Amino acid sequence: MFDVVYKFNYQGHTKTLTESYQKLHKFSFKCRFNHKYIIRVEEYEHKVFVIKFYLKNHEQSEKKYQLLSGLNDASRVIATSIAAMIWLYKKDNLSSFGFIGANSENEEIGNTKRFKLYVKLMENFFSSVLFDHKEYEENSAYLLLNREKSKEYDNLETVIKELFIKYYDMSL
Repeated sequence: MFDVVYKFNYQGHTKTLTESYQKLHKFSFKCRFNHKYIIRVEEYEHKVFVIKFYLKNHEQSEKKYQLLSGLNDASRVIATSIAAMIWLYKKDNLSSFGFIGANSENEEIGNTKRFKLYVKLMENFFSSVLFDHKEYEENSAYLLLNREKSKEYDNLETVIKELFIKYYDMSL
């Protein structure tokens, strides 16, 4: 389980002049049921990549990250998103990663089912030698803090937490 990955396409990135992320990277792939998924990766300062994914059919929905596909293909979809993270890390080994385990309908924001699953997966796929794993259960937020990059900045975790607070309306 979580070892089968769909072939994904890197669609490139766009630079942005907004006050939030610096670049938006996009990946896409089709699942075994021929449905298209989008992996959206927002790149912030200090090489922080925030990973999000959704079913293309849900793209126009404000709740696209919360909706379930009903295809019972979560392990492959999540494994493919992790593969995209690893691909980015190989491109720049000073990368840190963050994400939020979105709450499903009628689920509280803190410590969501998705968050709990993602925590276990991150511990298996990303070495604690390379990354400091930070959990923020109250917001279902997770940070893979690059240990090598942290040597450049004494307060990198604080800087990234402030980024989460500012752009994702959280208190950490």
